[in-house]
Amino acid sequence: MVSSNIMASRLKLTGIIFLFFVFSCTNREAINDTNIPSIQLDMPPKQEIPVLQVISHKNLQEGRALPLWLSSFLEHGITEAESLAAYQGSYLFVSYIHSAKLQVIYQWLENYRPEKDFTRLAAERIKERLELGLTEKPPDKVYGPNYEKAIKAAYSYSFWGATRLDDGWVLALPAVQDQDARPEEPQYWGFILVSTPRETLEIQVIELLSRISNSKTRGGRAATKEQNAAFENVKEHFLEKF
Repeated sequence: MVSSNIMASRLKLTGIIFLFFVFSCTNREAINDTNIPSIQLDMPPKQEIPVLQVISHKNLQEGRALPLWLSSFLEHGITEAESLAAYQGSYLFVSYIHSAKLQVIYQWLENYRPEKDFTRLAAERIKERLELGLTEKPPDKVYGPNYEKAIKAAYSYSFWGATRLDDGWVLALPAVQDQDARPEEPQYWGFILVSTPRETLEIQVIELLSRISNSKTRGGRAATKEQNAAFENVKEHFLEKF
């Protein structure tokens, strides 16, 4: 009698495990059938944008050109877009990804939230400002431990005040390709324009940088007098070319 009960329990348990396995495989297959790549929709990786030859774009069917902010950004960079009259008094940031599938771009555009991405965007701009004009020595040699501490502080700072203004996509090829290389396949690029008031961001940047001085590394290596002087100098003039 006892052995019969044990056997029945084992059969019942085996059946549950089998059903669980079938259910898991079914769901896994259904998920794979969506063919959506695993990308971080709110945190696209930093990637360099080549000079693009635009084949098609979001407003082509309506007969309109690229948004002025996007064409300015693609041709001359973010400072050119910031110089447009519509964005006076603001800092602009452009978040972007690329994919061979337009559906991926649509999904990213739909799910993008600036509050989840703005710290990365602002931190990258702070990093670029610290490295601006340094050609002979790397920034960690110029600023010493202050550089590492500033970058870490920027990427962990809770920046606020960013607003999503506009978006767009283009189907494009790199305008210049290596003659010996195989022609590249067209790629869809998605772009999102993010803005924040200049005064708002400047207050946050100054507050962040004011915390950093006479830094030491984990090993206790202190910045030299010259490195501290260089860092204090770049802090004083930080917003001039930010």
